[in-house]
Amino acid sequence: MALSREKQERLSEDIHLLGDVLGHVIRRQAGIEIFELEERIRALSKTRRLEDDPAIDARLAYVVGRLDPAEAELVARSFTTYFELVNLAEEEHRVRVLRQRERDVHPRPLPESVGAAVAALHGAGVDEFEMRRLLHRLHIDLVFTAHPTQAKRRTVLTRLRRISAALSDIDQRDLLPAERQAVINQITADVTLLWVTDRSRTSRPTVTDEVRTGLFYFDNTLWEALPAVYRDLAAALGQYYPTLQPPDRFLTFASWIGGDRDGNPNVTAAVTAETLRLHRGLALEKHRAAARALDRALSISSRLADVPEAVDEAVEAYGEPSGHLAFLHDRYPHETYRHLAGQLAADLAEASAGDMIARLMGEELPPLRMRRMENLLEPLALMDRSLREAGMADIARADLELSLHQARIFGLHAARLDLRQYSDQHTAVLDELFGRLGWFDGFATLDGPARAAALTDALARPVPNLTMLGDLSAEATEALALFAILKRAVDYYGPELFGPYIVSMTHGPEDILAPLLLARWHGLCLSDDGAPEGLTFAPLFETRADLRAAPEVMAALFDHPGYAPHLARVGRRQTIMIGYSDSNKDAGYLAANWELYGGQEALARACAAHDVVMTLFHGRGGTIARGGGPANRAILAQPPGSVGGRIRITEQGEVIADRYGHPAIAARHLQQVVHAVLIAAAPDSYHLTARPKPEWRAAMEELAAVSYRAYRELIYETPELLVYWSQATPMDEISQMRIGSRPSRRTGAATFDSLRAIPWGFSWMQCRHVLPGWFGVGEALAAYSQSPAGLALLQEMYHEWPFFRNLLDNSQVSMAQADMGIARLYADLVEDGRVRDLIFGRVSAAFAQTRAAILQTTGHRELLDNDSVLQRAVRRRNPYIDPLNFIQVSLLRRLRALPDADSAAAESLRDTIFLTINGIASGLKNTG
Repeated sequence: MALSREKQERLSEDIHLLGDVLGHVIRRQAGIEIFELEERIRALSKTRRLEDDPAIDARLAYVVGRLDPAEAELVARSFTTYFELVNLAEEEHRVRVLRQRERDVHPRPLPESVGAAVAALHGAGVDEFEMRRLLHRLHIDLVFTAHPTQAKRRTVLTRLRRISAALSDIDQRDLLPAERQAVINQITADVTLLWVTDRSRTSRPTVTDEVRTGLFYFDNTLWEALPAVYRDLAAALGQYYPTLQPPDRFLTFASWIGGDRDGNPNVTAAVTAETLRLHRGLALEKHRAAARALDRALSISSRLADVPEAVDEAVEAYGEPSGHLAFLHDRYPHETYRHLAGQLAADLAEASAGDMIARLMGEELPPLRMRRMENLLEPLALMDRSLREAGMADIARADLELSLHQARIFGLHAARLDLRQYSDQHTAVLDELFGRLGWFDGFATLDGPARAAALTDALARPVPNLTMLGDLSAEATEALALFAILKRAVDYYGPELFGPYIVSMTHGPEDILAPLLLARWHGLCLSDDGAPEGLTFAPLFETRADLRAAPEVMAALFDHPGYAPHLARVGRRQTIMIGYSDSNKDAGYLAANWELYGGQEALARACAAHDVVMTLFHGRGGTIARGGGPANRAILAQPPGSVGGRIRITEQGEVIADRYGHPAIAARHLQQVVHAVLIAAAPDSYHLTARPKPEWRAAMEELAAVSYRAYRELIYETPELLVYWSQATPMDEISQMRIGSRPSRRTGAATFDSLRAIPWGFSWMQCRHVLPGWFGVGEALAAYSQSPAGLALLQEMYHEWPFFRNLLDNSQVSMAQADMGIARLYADLVEDGRVRDLIFGRVSAAFAQTRAAILQTTGHRELLDNDSVLQRAVRRRNPYIDPLNFIQVSLLRRLRALPDADSAAAESLRDTIFLTINGIASGLKNTG
């Protein structure tokens, strides 16, 4: 739907309002000279975009190069703050458009909504029986991670949310002139606070800082947004499938934050215990507030309405009331529902005050009434059921339904905590423990099959007494401490606290058997008394080779005598994670995506052949190179049959703030995700998703092979590439930014292989090469389209195959964010002219080739002609991003010329570079 001129004008008004406020703040806080300097640079940058004249670039570089460090910092702060404000204006505009679209289509459902999915399924002929089966297997788990791509401090995020709320007030409330001016005054105060707030952290955030940041979104957005999705699905089913009800828990959240110890030594057993406490504390307090509201609202007198005996019995069984409960009984003797809600609030308060850490560390404490989810659900369900039975369903819907949804969705832990560890870490720990137990020598030196055999033997042996082993290494001590805490948590609070235990860099069955053995030794899994499993395990396949081997590895694992009993105890359900970031770093954008596509198909077949219910866990990041892009399109682009109604997806870094910072945008994102999963889960016979033709697959095989060779030749087989990358990007500065608790490398060794994929992408994004999101695509498309028949087939694939269309459309986004003119500025930082000319020459030629090939394949005249809104936003932003790139290049050149990299002058330059990194990330709405 085209945007009306009125709405575009309102967006412009918001941008001008915020721009005027910022200009006022700059003049007042930095002085008129800085304001005029910023305006001069902005004018030059806008002219640069309008005129292809190298002299303008030279002039802009000259002006920026003459800035002293203080001026550079103030100008960089001006542009950085501008982008933060423009992002808010665009966010409010998106909400405005969504609200108008919903009005326009009412009473029909909004496209890409839950209601639209149910209507489409009904319209395609999905009958009640098939819909019931689909709902039975429906489960979507979105997983927050603390991957260090959120460059903003929580203080800055909170301030920006206040300005966002003020914009919403202006847009949606009928303000009087004086009220409007008061709101603008508040915006001015908040922008001033942004101006005088340090953007860079003085120290790295702790893991618990990151946990609190993640929980911020549960507290402020998700607690209300998720139940709305449940209500919408119930309403849609009521219209099209009136005998069906939605599952109690089909859309949930989990988190890695505080549980992801892969390469992060700061995530200890004690930190995981504190994370569990923070999760539980938020949930208990949110539910307690809801229960207190219920004990005020449910003023139903037994003298005026029938109160079922079950309610009276529940109140009487609680025991002698005291405190607030005694007050309720004395003051409202006939209002039994109020008494029951008060009991619930009292139990939640008692649990909230309990010392969870001490309990997890093994201390004996008094028992709690409120331990597990069922303790919360039982009284809420009783009240809901009895009200409906007594003819008071309206009260149940108004006052209880939301609390009941929140209890089912969030339980007593807000989000399940995933655990993750690097496979080599388990091998090293067990090598030590086996040696100390006298079971095996040299376990770590064995190949994969031999390690699997040793682990199978160990799983069959009686559980050893590990407490007798003294003087263990720090790594082994830490691993045993973690599993001991997990055991206590599961025993007392239930397995609902935890998601899967993920093993990164899984190469074979032995990498899953290793943590399974540690879990067995601690009574979490495969206990001799047949108790339910306390943990499940998920392999993470990341590289091209591992993705190709994944189906064979899983088939071997399913049949393995050490794993098969565990699989049976968990109902033959298996989560399998695939990594987008490392596969891209390993194989390049196009080849990695095709490997992921084929890997998913093969994994689905392997699981079906072994009667295993598979949940694919997509380790996606924010950028295109790391699997980012619109979630709805990404899900619909998955191989037919691979979703099956069950999916897990990571939400990382700055994406969390972008998708879940604003309640309306969070609600829309969740609607789109559920819509896509419902559509993708429909059986093939209903033809709601496209199945690729054999000739499309054959074409993709050729494209992937050519792309893979082009990428590997440049990245892995051209020695000069790493020299170029280290000098032409701000990689060193990014690695020193205090934006996350996790180091930029998985190990201490400074090698390319140890470098994580996130800083790899982050650095290429900053210097506007954005290479991981497009390199290799052009060479593949150009080679295949040399014949008219080849080009025609590519064009057919783009128009008819969601996977291929999504692949090229996402690559267009990366290319639109790239800029070879700006990239050349960074190339000039490379000291060796031969290296500079070689690498930049190849990159810029590949960029031109890729642009031409994509436009030819898509039939577009310009990049992003398929998305005019995004195209317009990119064009609007570029003139304001460019100055930050010019400043960053100038400061990098000065920093590298200093004789002492640790001097006060170097530190000052580095802080301003950090500011430009923040600003460019805000301008591109991406880090990497």
